[in-house]
Amino acid sequence: MSDEKIPVEQKSVRIPSENGLEYVAGQEIRLRIDSNSVRFFNPKQTYLEFNVKIKLPTGTISGSQTIGNLYPTRLQLDAETGGQCLCRNIRISDGQGNELESIENYNTMVAMKYDYDTNDSLRNIRSITEGATSYNEKHRGTQGGSKAAANTCRNSKFISDDNASTLSTSASLSDSDFINCKCTLPLHTGIFSNDKVFPNYLLNNGLMITILLEDNNRVFRQLDTVMRYRRLECNPMLLGITTGGASIKANASFNEVYLMTRNSQHTDVQQCPFVVGEAVGFERNINGGSIAVFKSASGVPTIKQIDMDAGKIKLTFNASVELDGPGFDAINNASVFVYSRSVNDPSSYEPTYLVSDVNLICEVVDMPSGTLDKKIGAMMKEPEGMVYDFMSVTNYKHSLLASDRVANIRIPINERRSKALFCIPTDGSVYTSKENINASNTYIINKNEIITVPDIYLRSNRSGLEGISDRISSYQLQYDGRLQPNRLVSLSKVSNSYSIDAQHLIELDKALGAIGVSNPSFQRFSQNFMIGRALAIGKNKVYDGVNKDFMLQVNYNETDAPTKPKLWMCFNFHIRRIIFSGSDVRVEI
Repeated sequence: MSDEKIPVEQKSVRIPSENGLEYVAGQEIRLRIDSNSVRFFNPKQTYLEFNVKIKLPTGTISGSQTIGNLYPTRLQLDAETGGQCLCRNIRISDGQGNELESIENYNTMVAMKYDYDTNDSLRNIRSITEGATSYNEKHRGTQGGSKAAANTCRNSKFISDDNASTLSTSASLSDSDFINCKCTLPLHTGIFSNDKVFPNYLLNNGLMITILLEDNNRVFRQLDTVMRYRRLECNPMLLGITTGGASIKANASFNEVYLMTRNSQHTDVQQCPFVVGEAVGFERNINGGSIAVFKSASGVPTIKQIDMDAGKIKLTFNASVELDGPGFDAINNASVFVYSRSVNDPSSYEPTYLVSDVNLICEVVDMPSGTLDKKIGAMMKEPEGMVYDFMSVTNYKHSLLASDRVANIRIPINERRSKALFCIPTDGSVYTSKENINASNTYIINKNEIITVPDIYLRSNRSGLEGISDRISSYQLQYDGRLQPNRLVSLSKVSNSYSIDAQHLIELDKALGAIGVSNPSFQRFSQNFMIGRALAIGKNKVYDGVNKDFMLQVNYNETDAPTKPKLWMCFNFHIRRIIFSGSDVRVEI
């Protein structure tokens, strides 16, 4: 009816955090949407906004010249999730502390969504607004290897563009070169993913959002194109100590090297992923190849200057370094790749981050109060009250030892309107920042002796954010007294990183569809492994999990032992209901 239409006005307001101006890892951010000033708001068009600045670690290294900072390298946040990786837990309550929803390991859940609900357009949008990075073809590898999102060394969101000029001088990358990265994040909680207007004025003292920031050792990444343990085949390749490719003789000393034009090392110094002050090393071949060893008296090669010479990128070192052993002839013997030692060499490498200027950009909806208040008041007087439904998620966690070959994981779901379950076996090991950044001891995603296969040696640098298959051989769910599916689902191919198990992806596709991911991408099914189960298929279909004995049975390879302990994170997506009745507000799960 035309007379039932209500005129609506929308505007955005900036709501600052109420418990501080700056935050570091492990601290809480609190934001309140006041019910007096914001009666209604559009949650899906409401965003979290903040600045984040990376700070290099400080210390000294024996035998090297450092001033304040350790060896520098280009650091950034997680390439796929950006600023989202900083949010460990999110709790939403009313102003009196009554919980409406709470998501533990929120960043792991977002990593799952972003890895599977993605395409080029979404990746580019996240790169522009959320502090993530997307694949840059200008820095592509030409020797094989899959596309790496963390390959961009031009126009970094975390390092000033002015650094381009320092690359050809003696000025090392320092804290002053790192800048505030502006992040504008959608909140992937149930309430803030909903497209229905939220009646904030019906809550006691409005809506309170509490965000716990992630620890330092989980959020930082190096460029994939400088790492030894990620995609070494995409790193710069050694030409020699002259533009003609003269080899480095055994036990010889040198103070400069040239790079091949392969892997996009051409045109100008900004193509080089290394920075002045960065320590580097050389490795022949990719998987198990020999590493250049330098005599302790000479130290390691530390870049003093990067410039162009006869169309080749030249790295000049602070001082002459001397090999201790065989020489390196990149042209005649084998391919020699250059990698960063800045994170590898120090005994510890602990960068930090600072979050500042935190605001909630809230899309306020203004509606005439008279007629609307009468209608809402009438609904609240009904026995069932006025209801507000949204899809939320609960994380049930279970730990598993690396030695366990068979596990029955009980998942105590107790939600009446469940939609889908996602079980993600994250690496349960505790890594230092150094170990997580350089990926020297993390889970091996892919290791292949065939040099033509992409990602010959690929370790994870997202421990705790992504799932690991780690020699899993099969799984089966049991709930409501039945096995689901009725036969074991094989996982032997995906855990070997050679192929796919079709039934596993079919089940995962159905589960993603149940939570609204209509066109999922399975490009990262091996790098972010998870088990999915649709509990109810259809827009208005739900599954009642109350008093159901829900269990996941997993089997690991009997002859090839798993390598890592697991922390299984089981995210149950379900419909929650807020019931407004008189002065009472309650949540039905």
